[in-house]
Amino acid sequence: MKWGISLQKKWSLSEYENPKRYDIENKSLSDFPFLLSWAQKLHIQNEWILDIACGTGRVTIPFIENGYQMIGVDIHEGMLAEAKKKTTDCKKVKWLQQDCLQLSMNEAIPFAFMVGHGFQHFLTNTDQNKLLTSIHHVLAENGIFIFDTRFPSKEELIQPSTEEYWTTISDEKGRKCDLYTEMTYDSIQQIQHYITTRKFYDEDALVEELKTTIDLRYTYPQELERLLVANGFELLHIYNDWEGNELGEDCYSMVVVCRKKK
Repeated sequence: MKWGISLQKKWSLSEYENPKRYDIENKSLSDFPFLLSWAQKLHIQNEWILDIACGTGRVTIPFIENGYQMIGVDIHEGMLAEAKKKTTDCKKVKWLQQDCLQLSMNEAIPFAFMVGHGFQHFLTNTDQNKLLTSIHHVLAENGIFIFDTRFPSKEELIQPSTEEYWTTISDEKGRKCDLYTEMTYDSIQQIQHYITTRKFYDEDALVEELKTTIDLRYTYPQELERLLVANGFELLHIYNDWEGNELGEDCYSMVVVCRKKK
């Protein structure tokens, strides 16, 4: 306990209880071209690439389709089960259920990534250190690790604490689904607490309402550099986006590229 408070440690995983719905809501592959360019830059051919917190294989599978051998790791059994369904009989992928804080690989990994802002699930300094130590352990010498994390801008952190309409989708059953969000920021722990409300309609009649929660840690750029160096990495770049633009105050999501130091 510090500052007279108890620091939050547990992950909130309710957002991932429905893998099919997760896929519908998370289709973007805006990160893939950047990651693919690094695999090409590193001249990876027969080595295994590691996707940490891979979920249902959103980015893992496009790599497989481009001829790469992939290891997808996630702690959530349901998400991995959905990923396995998509790659039946594929020999270029290994799906492993592991705690990212205790990664164990039979191969030395030349290139690893964690996308979809997975880094923000690690809420305490202790868990951030454990995560980076775990990744450092499985990387080959001079191995590259890339991840993204939302930029802690004033606009991002000072959001309305009341329920606000976000977007409308069709769910896995074909129903209209309106999504609403509300959030509160804990400036001591640097954690944003999100509640997402989904309202499902059948012919304009509300038939179901579901609330999920997720907690996300925000880390500042200078803090990130110190964290990486302390855990055996050399910071190569922090970009403004997946296009490789220079980091600026208008940033929404930082893209971090680092290398395992000898």
